[in-house]
Amino acid sequence: MRNLSIITLLLLLNLCVYAQKEVFRIDSLPKEGILLNKGWKFHAGDNPDFAKPDFDDSKWESIDPSQDVMDLEQFKTTNIGWLRLTIQIDSSLFGQTFALSVRQVGSSQIYNNGKLVCQIGQFSSKVHPSKGYDPSGYPYRFIFGNKITQTLSIKFEKPNLLLIKHLGFDNNCLQLKLIQIEETLNLVNSNNRRSLAGFAFDYFKSGLFLIIAFLHFWLFGADKKNINNLILGFWAFAKVFLFLFTNFSFYPIEIITRNLISILTVIFIPILSILHCYALYSTFSLKIDAYFKLLIILTFVSIASIFLSYDFGWAMGAIITPYLTSLLIFLISWQSFKKGDKGALVIAISELTYAVCSTWAILNSRLIIINYPEVINDIIYNLGIIFSPIAIVYYFAYYYNINRKKLQHKLVEVQQLSFEKQQALQRQNAELQAALLQGQTIERKRVAADLHDNLGSTLSALWLSVDMIDKSKMSEEESAIHQNLRQNLEKAYNDVRLLSHNLLPEELEKQGLSAALHYFVRKINQNSSIKFNLQIDETLAKLDKKVEFELYSICLELVNNIIKHSKATEATLRLHTATSGKVQLTIEDNGIGIFENNSDGKGMKNVRARVESLNGFWNLVTNENIGTKSQITIPI
Repeated sequence: MRNLSIITLLLLLNLCVYAQKEVFRIDSLPKEGILLNKGWKFHAGDNPDFAKPDFDDSKWESIDPSQDVMDLEQFKTTNIGWLRLTIQIDSSLFGQTFALSVRQVGSSQIYNNGKLVCQIGQFSSKVHPSKGYDPSGYPYRFIFGNKITQTLSIKFEKPNLLLIKHLGFDNNCLQLKLIQIEETLNLVNSNNRRSLAGFAFDYFKSGLFLIIAFLHFWLFGADKKNINNLILGFWAFAKVFLFLFTNFSFYPIEIITRNLISILTVIFIPILSILHCYALYSTFSLKIDAYFKLLIILTFVSIASIFLSYDFGWAMGAIITPYLTSLLIFLISWQSFKKGDKGALVIAISELTYAVCSTWAILNSRLIIINYPEVINDIIYNLGIIFSPIAIVYYFAYYYNINRKKLQHKLVEVQQLSFEKQQALQRQNAELQAALLQGQTIERKRVAADLHDNLGSTLSALWLSVDMIDKSKMSEEESAIHQNLRQNLEKAYNDVRLLSHNLLPEELEKQGLSAALHYFVRKINQNSSIKFNLQIDETLAKLDKKVEFELYSICLELVNNIIKHSKATEATLRLHTATSGKVQLTIEDNGIGIFENNSDGKGMKNVRARVESLNGFWNLVTNENIGTKSQITIPI
């Protein structure tokens, strides 16, 4: 009976002890881990003895450090204090190594059974105040001792900052989660308040908006008058940095840096929304109305709300202002569509899609309307975000394509007008050339007739008169003069006849170039010491009168040069079809070969001018003491 009383007394004493001390019991560690959020004690101030496992914390006040630090009364009057948690473990966990995932909004030193496990962040000193550090769920190595009772002691300091909620997420004072080593990878993802899909979507949006920014810059380069593309290019470029900075803030980071990113994010989101909206007002050629002015006022209110309301200040700039901007853009794009702007319908649909998708995603994440994986929610929300910039690029590209087609149509019209004018000029040129040829022909006929009828008749009469002089009464000297005069008159008469004939032979006008050249060469061979050979392609078709006339005139000039200057014994004239649509005239001799293509002689200039008038090509090759070869190619 005495022994039973002693045992009962000991049990009562033990119960009294544990009644004063709340204990966190761990018998096993499940796969998802254990959140250490109950049984904590808090005491303000700093004392190294607080880390000792046998320190009496029975009079300390209870606290849940996993809550938002701004909701904890204990840290409204102090920035530094100690947290203690007594843990009872099963003997199967003795000496085992686990991972301790940590989220916090300050700096901490974590002790287990009086031994330092890790220090996270820097505490304040006389030189540097604490900036705080959030490891964002990063796991630290944690080993249980070989005792049933374990004591977790933490020195914690809250940074002296104006804390801003990070896009709606709480600033957890100190959130600890004990997990198995094998689950650390999954923990980093799940405990970081964002899924890997969430990070991936932000990086994807950053890349997409970067492409969209360059597309707007390219469209601005193609049409510098459209300044809206430049504005939207900078808007999309700023979005790239916004997504990247927001993503960066979910990684392990100093609290002061994350706080600054949160402030800048909530400020720049409504500012970019206004820029976005203004560019579309200008694009649709709409005047700034009361709705847009109200949006500007809301932007200033949203910026001020960041500092005035901790719980909901972020929502005005990050959610409400962009949402209202989307509705405003829907209204003005729909208004523009009703006025006949077909491309505006795409923008209206994209903004309505954003409003529906974002509303659904936010409501479903808060109220769980339909229970599906978080990645589906991410997809729905991000689809709404990316539709808008894609629709705007499509809008500008659509009208760029329309304007391009209009310009092409106008270009075709201009080219058609130019072609018609060229044809008219060609007709006029052909008429002028025909008139010129006719005039040259008439003039040549007149000059030839004058030479033959007047000068030729006069020389013929003089020749007959000289012939009628009685030579018997002449002295020997007079007889020689008479004979010389008679010969000169005969030569002059023959030259005038030949010249009048060569100016415009009847054969050229009636029978064509081939007959005229045959007659011309036959006459030349009768009066020249140079033997001329003529070779004409039998398949050569009859040429245009202008071409025949010019080729005949070229032959006259080149043959005249050969007779006067070449000192040749033989020469050849060759006329044949060179290639399809071209005729080639070749005149060569075996003379001394001294002529140059750039000769200043009048005859050579006439040849060059005639070749150019026919759009032809003249190749002159001259070799000293070998001869000269002229090759003229004319398109027909």
